[in-house]
Amino acid sequence: MNRPKSTVFVIMPFADEYSASFRDVIQPAVERAGMWCVRADQDPQGDILRMMFERIFDSPVLIADISGANPNVFYELGVSHCVGEKTVTISREDFMDHVPFDLGTYRVLVYPKPPGESDDEERKADYSARVDEAVDKLAEELAKLVQGDSARIPNPVQTFLHSRSPLTCVESRHLEELGGRWEEELLGHTEEELVYVSLAGSHFAGMLSAYADSGRRETPLHVKFLLLDPEDREGWSFVYRLRGGHPVAESEVEKLIAQDRVMQERTEQVIARLERAANISGEVEYYRGVPLFWAYWMDRNRIIVGHLAAGRLSARYLPVSVIVKDDPRTSVLYTYYKSAIDALAERRTYE
Repeated sequence: MNRPKSTVFVIMPFADEYSASFRDVIQPAVERAGMWCVRADQDPQGDILRMMFERIFDSPVLIADISGANPNVFYELGVSHCVGEKTVTISREDFMDHVPFDLGTYRVLVYPKPPGESDDEERKADYSARVDEAVDKLAEELAKLVQGDSARIPNPVQTFLHSRSPLTCVESRHLEELGGRWEEELLGHTEEELVYVSLAGSHFAGMLSAYADSGRRETPLHVKFLLLDPEDREGWSFVYRLRGGHPVAESEVEKLIAQDRVMQERTEQVIARLERAANISGEVEYYRGVPLFWAYWMDRNRIIVGHLAAGRLSARYLPVSVIVKDDPRTSVLYTYYKSAIDALAERRTYE
């Protein structure tokens, strides 16, 4: 069941000790941000776990109050970290010295502890001012999240997953395969420019067409296809020899080129249709000389590269490398592939 986008699910202990936290800080901040909030104990009776999972998965924003080290809270916080980067973690000031090591390097918003009945008026007035400040900070964080103006809220699980993703890792990586999942997400992760080095390009062109039709792109993206020149007979002869593991008769080369030319034309058709797509543009250029690799060059800061292999030209499901520009260990490799792709782009001979 999908929840309204204005819903904030609150993960917190339900003990009376923390009722003031919900009343004085969380609820006012959520309302100030133009949303409404709900806690698990406010849901109607039913399967508590199922409803809790629904709230965590469906709510666009979550608040987790880790005050008191409640085990249920930490369990639900762990689940929310697996779902994404949409959980704002808060804590009462007197618990900050007990924040677990796992969360110690991540941001936790602090709110004041309510005064006791025996506290003087000055203490109570100070509490009121500090609560207002805490409400302002929390409301600002929530508004940024729901409006999409803020970068994600990092957490340990997502930090680990980013380190393993070929699209977001900060260090170069070697993968057993790239797979369709990453290729589909690649178009969303590329910020401005994507250069694709291929032979015919039809596989990725199909993904690009579906992505353009989805209308999900909110910022401009330019995709350049670098494809093997149909007139480069020597290049294609090499490709067919690699594909079959043996030389191809001259009489067959033209037939095979004609088949691959059909695939290239499909790529050209996709690019032509992009003129009607919002925020996505594209172009096709042809090169001479066969690279022994195919590659995605994302925003000129990472290259995902796979090598053509005997018996199969697509390295898509064979080992690939992700070479990150700012990784000093692989800077020589990045420079090599950058130069190779730039050189191919300059070898434009087919019109």
